[in-house]
Amino acid sequence: MNKNKYLLVFILLLCLIPNVAKATDWCVINGTTVRVRDAASTSGNKLGTYNTGDKFVLKTRQIFADKGGGCESGYWYQIDHNGATGYVCTAFAIIESDTPVVITDEAKTQCESELKSKGFPQVYWNALCNLKAKYPNWEFNAIDTLIDFPSAVAGESCKGSIRASETNINKGFTDSTCGKKYDTGYTGASSTATAYYMNPLNFLNEKNIFMFESNYTNNNLLGYYANASKSIISPSTYFVQFIPNVYTYIANASNASNVAASAISARIKQEMGSGDLGKTVAPDNTRLFSCLSGNYSTRYPNTVASIGDVNNYYNFFNIAATDGSDVTQKALIYARNHGWGGTGNQDNDRQTAVTGGAQWIYKWYTNAGQQTIYFNKFNVNPKSSSSKFSHQYMTNVDAPSSESILVYNGYSSSGALSANHIFYIPVYSNLDASINNTPGGATGDTNNSNTGLQPSTMVVSAGLNISGSAVFGIKSNTSIVDLKGRIQSQGGTINIYSGNNLINDGIVGTGMVMKIASSTGNAEYSIVIKGDTSGDGLVNALDLLQIKKSILGQKKIEGVYYAAADTSSDGTVNALDLLQVKKSLLGQKEL
Repeated sequence: MNKNKYLLVFILLLCLIPNVAKATDWCVINGTTVRVRDAASTSGNKLGTYNTGDKFVLKTRQIFADKGGGCESGYWYQIDHNGATGYVCTAFAIIESDTPVVITDEAKTQCESELKSKGFPQVYWNALCNLKAKYPNWEFNAIDTLIDFPSAVAGESCKGSIRASETNINKGFTDSTCGKKYDTGYTGASSTATAYYMNPLNFLNEKNIFMFESNYTNNNLLGYYANASKSIISPSTYFVQFIPNVYTYIANASNASNVAASAISARIKQEMGSGDLGKTVAPDNTRLFSCLSGNYSTRYPNTVASIGDVNNYYNFFNIAATDGSDVTQKALIYARNHGWGGTGNQDNDRQTAVTGGAQWIYKWYTNAGQQTIYFNKFNVNPKSSSSKFSHQYMTNVDAPSSESILVYNGYSSSGALSANHIFYIPVYSNLDASINNTPGGATGDTNNSNTGLQPSTMVVSAGLNISGSAVFGIKSNTSIVDLKGRIQSQGGTINIYSGNNLINDGIVGTGMVMKIASSTGNAEYSIVIKGDTSGDGLVNALDLLQIKKSILGQKKIEGVYYAAADTSSDGTVNALDLLQVKKSLLGQKEL
């Protein structure tokens, strides 16, 4: 065979070899003024400063341990920085690929072939095909996040909460080192917990699959939504007794927003609950629900001075009720500012609130690339209009799981499971990567007291301020339960005393003492609530009178009570403080 024939055969063989392009991994900055350094340490030389969206070629998927403790996550990515080797703290970057997940596994059934053609890797096939065999009308769609799974977990670091009691079931699921404010009974979710709840493979079962269902109204389900709503929010609950027309509100809101009635029902149930979420309130012993108001201001008159009149406004979805303190007030103020009620016609005001909330969800979530319960919590859809790992509806990492079961139960009871349900399921690269809690502060302690944090650090991390032996920053009308929850979520145990009496409920007042314990020591702080000179935890006419008498020399105010009267924090109690308390009572200033 001559040379020309050899060359022809060689060319022919080349044509038969598939053209496989090598994917490029990118390190994408996720933060502002993020520094790239020449070493895996904050002591390394700065090569440049970058912001969200700037990206560099990732040199290796290996991550490098921090050498000085300055990187928040404890690890660094290695990148190509203009031809030189650079390093970025993994807390401020995510890994993406310029090509979708490549699936080379051989499909053996029609179902597997269909899933493969839609972009599902083989690890999804078995679970989804089992569901497809039982429910042939179900439609599964893959959303390639273009994100490396360990990077996604790192991006969610300290952005999720979990019930503190969860550690009794899953050791290492809680992380009390995040320094964030969480609702009472919740603490930070560890990397292990975040990875568990982010991994879609853990939820490809008949019930939890509904965390991936499209929240757009599905015309094929119109005949089922009414009964599904009644199953999700049972007519026998106190909630429905309190708001009997809720099903009509939901149906009307769904029609006006294009958000599925099942999704609206589940979100209301998830946020409002079904039992008595309020408390017995004097003088009429009427029970109230969190963030729902018929005449909130008159039932809680001492809060009106700080938040203004929110009578007849409603917030069924807890929108703006961010973790921390005063969540009810935050939600109702948001409702007032958005016109969700206010006319005094109870039925119309409630309908306006449900419809307004549903339209808000449609605009900012359903129609903005976060169209499922999963994407509401974990914002990883590349088509989302918000930055990755931001704009999350809820902090609780378990919320998509629990909410999906509500939706499933609604469909199951209404006979809708066999209908055409549409799902959008996230796909990650490197999904089988090992995730651990090092570093991460995970603890298996129920009360999270062994975190190594100083009591003073816990107080500051809870959003409060310390001056000498006094603690400031607690708002008036803050409950004992709320304050204790804020400290306990940081990793400490706390007891509050009025004199020698241990106080477990009621309102925090000036002069009370908080005693905090952790594995690193104990501390004791006197509580100062600005404007509360009487020590009842409220700012009212009595405090105004006491400050006035102090200025006139008719009453002597000392110690922490003097600090409370000094609302301007200039070291003296004078006419300015009197004016600020007056404005607080009129709702013109927040102390």
